[in-house]
Amino acid sequence: MEKKKLLLTKWIPEACLAPYEDRYEFTMPDVPDVTMSEEKVLELLPQYDALFAIDFTAGKNVIDACLAHGVKAIANYGVGYDRIDWKYATEVGLPILNTPTSVTEATAELGATLIFATMRGVARYDRQVRQKEWIAPLFSDLNTMIAGSTLGIVGFGRIGKRVCRKAQGMGMKVVYFDQYRAKPEVEQEYDVTYLPFDELLATADCISLHAPYFPENHHMFNAETFRKMKPTAYFVNTARGKLVDEDALYHALKDGVIKGAGLDVFETEPNAVHPGLLELDNVTMTPHIASLTMRSRMAMADEGISGMTALLEGRIPPNVVNPSVFETK
Repeated sequence: MEKKKLLLTKWIPEACLAPYEDRYEFTMPDVPDVTMSEEKVLELLPQYDALFAIDFTAGKNVIDACLAHGVKAIANYGVGYDRIDWKYATEVGLPILNTPTSVTEATAELGATLIFATMRGVARYDRQVRQKEWIAPLFSDLNTMIAGSTLGIVGFGRIGKRVCRKAQGMGMKVVYFDQYRAKPEVEQEYDVTYLPFDELLATADCISLHAPYFPENHHMFNAETFRKMKPTAYFVNTARGKLVDEDALYHALKDGVIKGAGLDVFETEPNAVHPGLLELDNVTMTPHIASLTMRSRMAMADEGISGMTALLEGRIPPNVVNPSVFETK
């Protein structure tokens, strides 16, 4: 029987493909860190049964091409799927997949690391030591003790829950806000308190953002939001850069509206980071690498491929983000 074909827009290790190669053929760029162009994808699509969008934006034209050529699904490499026009895909009946579970632990680790490193000024002191400066005053309010502080989690999903556990392990009290409040038994299990958004802003010593991005919550953190936080509070974002007005964050950090920030995502990444942020000592930054461990990245590849292959074999995988497309089939 002829093998079905999957098109990958970026190179992944051969070990990720090996479990499937007896049943499927794969095409991807030959070298790491090169993303296939949209023009090339559109040229190749007629030969393939599914598309694995890795660092690739799939808009209406790509989705239309998938429909025209019988491509059965698009999988996004990552838990967020804002780079795919999933609403349009849902309207036209094309399944969209993501990799929601394999990123959880690694992303939560980096989120917790940024919380702790930001509150204790690790990046600032690292820079000072490298510059042969030994600034260690006997008394200083530059840093905040983690134990006994209150963490406010915005977005209490898989990752938010794991960050909660790690923060509690360091002695933090945890409060949370989510558009959909957790059940009482979940709040009891995680020993957390739900607070309305504005109350959480005014209460937390550090806020960690884990909400998904949709146009409706664009810039949910902005100048007004930062003014509602404590002047001694910290802000950490490992979710999506567009959730935050980066210019407003810069001014909040520069003017002492809030005390510090830890950022793994940025509003216009990877094109630019707000230049003002690069000049501040009270911000710790990483280049969107929350899930960057070899184990988690390979697990993400497997989650995407296993979902596509399940769908091609007639099953509905658990990582379909728009399952309503199957209701009319």
